[in-house]
Amino acid sequence: MNSTPEEARQRAVGLAADTMGEIVAFWGFKASMGRIWTLLYLSSDPLPADVIAQRTQLSAGAVSMALHDLLQWGIADRAMVPGARKRHYRAATDVWAIVRRIIRQRELRLVGRAVERFSEAVRVLEDSLANHPGDPSTQFMLQRLRGLLQLARIGYKLVEGFADVGTFTLDPIRGALSYFGREQHA
Repeated sequence: MNSTPEEARQRAVGLAADTMGEIVAFWGFKASMGRIWTLLYLSSDPLPADVIAQRTQLSAGAVSMALHDLLQWGIADRAMVPGARKRHYRAATDVWAIVRRIIRQRELRLVGRAVERFSEAVRVLEDSLANHPGDPSTQFMLQRLRGLLQLARIGYKLVEGFADVGTFTLDPIRGALSYFGREQHA
């Protein structure tokens, strides 16, 4: 099909925006956030909310809420456009910085909470064993919980490393993986 450059750009933006919407929805964000960020990212100029709504085919309310969320996460910002009365928006363009910020604010908090809760569960069972030594069911459960705690601590280090420097290495889990393999056969 022979389309004009404008039609080709609109089609490409639509495909990319829908795809990013699916990706961010998988991460637990609103699909509209991904669609709007992609439109802004692919736009050479900042855009006002009404143009965003028209190009994404989202309601003014959905655009307003998504822009608010994008601003809160630091994924978009307001842009000054000389002579314009409307607010204009542009996308943050350092994609790795965005991913690291989201991981630090969401995933690291989740894994940190897992470390705290598994630690608490281990303490509960250790206290129980101090009062009732030799209970085989409690000893078995304690051993398994210590394994989960170790895995959560390693996960925290992995996520923290990625959030801090943007690299991901499996070095911290080499020994832990063999531990869990042995544990299943015990």
